[in-house]
Amino acid sequence: MCGVAPKLIITDEDQSMRIGIEHVFPNTIHRLCMWHILMKLTEKVGATLKNSPDFHERFMSCVWGSETPNEFESKWCSIINDFGLDDNTWLQEKYELRRSWIPAYFTDFHLGGILRTTSRSESENAFFRHFTNRNLALIEFWVRFETALEEQRQKELQEDNVSLHTLPILKTCWSIESHGREVYTHEVFAEFQSQVLAARDYCHVKTITQIGELRTISISSNSGKARQVSFNTSTRETHCSCRMFESLGIICRHIIVVLKNEGCNEIPSQYVLHRWTKMAARHLAYDANGHELEGSSTCLPPVVKKLYAETCSNFGLALHVAKHSEEKMRYLHKAIGDAYTQLGQEGTVSEQSKVQEFESFVGTSFPTVINSHLPDVAKTKGSGKRLKRGSEQTVTQKEKRAKEHHKNK
Repeated sequence: MCGVAPKLIITDEDQSMRIGIEHVFPNTIHRLCMWHILMKLTEKVGATLKNSPDFHERFMSCVWGSETPNEFESKWCSIINDFGLDDNTWLQEKYELRRSWIPAYFTDFHLGGILRTTSRSESENAFFRHFTNRNLALIEFWVRFETALEEQRQKELQEDNVSLHTLPILKTCWSIESHGREVYTHEVFAEFQSQVLAARDYCHVKTITQIGELRTISISSNSGKARQVSFNTSTRETHCSCRMFESLGIICRHIIVVLKNEGCNEIPSQYVLHRWTKMAARHLAYDANGHELEGSSTCLPPVVKKLYAETCSNFGLALHVAKHSEEKMRYLHKAIGDAYTQLGQEGTVSEQSKVQEFESFVGTSFPTVINSHLPDVAKTKGSGKRLKRGSEQTVTQKEKRAKEHHKNK
């Protein structure tokens, strides 16, 4: 990571991971995965509560709906008392670790909606398992890994193309919704649009107070909670007590109501995160040392690779600028056609095959016959089969008994 420590790491409750992170990254925030913890809930609360809709609704509201530490602790204590869980050791342990996994304790840390749990990395693991296994030689693993990355890049290009050249249907006549459609990718716009609809249908201004340039607006909504939105009339800086923007990077329904009442027809630029925009992938990315990050596995000389990346970036930006004007599109179309014709007249350069590319990578040609003994597999974290939870073992045993009963018929 070029000497730069990560700001936050999410893992399961593995103690060796916790100790290693504390030692190697003492200034990094270590958070526990909510998905792993909540998956164990049903088997830890007993047979009576695991099927109780009331308990699950209140527990999830406590975990996900609490906006402050005080609110979470109050709800938690109420659940423990109402359902007689004072002697539940597992819940006591999770309460002691609450600062490591409850969202209410992370409202001051910008997650951008992408690090809520390790489910993203879990899905990545499942994806790469289709291409690799632990018995592969190093070079074979590398070839398959590159193939998997190419598939992901192809899907990303397809989604980028859809976002750039199609428009979702608007559901209101509000200008701010139309602006969101122009700047956001389809996936992010869907979330933003849901906030616009909630602002229109459920949010109402209760009170407005002003001291100097700072205006405070109280907003009521269907959640039953009154949100306080502060709005600076000079800088147009806005903050909401729900802190959705700080967590997800998308302005909430309460801020949308305030901006509309203030006559704002567009989302203020400081509240449009570049990572959520259609043009995010059209700009070059660099590491901490200023080196361009590679976007393709193609084995090209460094100078050509840099020119290739810059050309792709500039083409995407030019297309985005020209697409709303027939005159500009004709100019761009002609320029590209002339360039393509000129390049064709200069002849073509043969490309490296995949085999040649990987031979260049390892610095030698591949042998036709390989006689080597695979090394013994080390049993490390993440290798082998996952241990099943008690509930999963029970299901497996029931399935086995059902199969035996069916055979005996």
